[in-house]
Amino acid sequence: MTFLKKLGQFLAKAAAIELGLGPLLQPFLGSAAVTGSAAPVASVVVNDLTQVANIATMVESVIQTPGAGAQKLAAATPLVLQVLRTSQAFAGKKIANEALAEKGASDVVSGIVEFMNAIDPEVIPVKIA
Repeated sequence: MTFLKKLGQFLAKAAAIELGLGPLLQPFLGSAAVTGSAAPVASVVVNDLTQVANIATMVESVIQTPGAGAQKLAAATPLVLQVLRTSQAFAGKKIANEALAEKGASDVVSGIVEFMNAIDPEVIPVKIA
């Protein structure tokens, strides 16, 4: 079982109910919308990457169907696209090719998910039955 799968199951079963989904649903509007344009670049990038990882985790916890990778990607991509659009790096920039922007967001989701799947699942302290 991968880190992301285990984390998604953990959140779907216990934490999502106990803690509520509020912390997972941090505004998916990008760091420029949340922190303002004066935020230091390093913290902005970390914030945006954290939001993308949170989106992947949220989608994993909501869609528990085996083999639903394409469905999960389709669910996460528009949320990540919004994070990218409002990120300090891209805020205010005109998108000339919407299809290419969507593909880029999809690639970002895939990359983050691959990285999360490379993490040792044993870092999740709760055993999933």
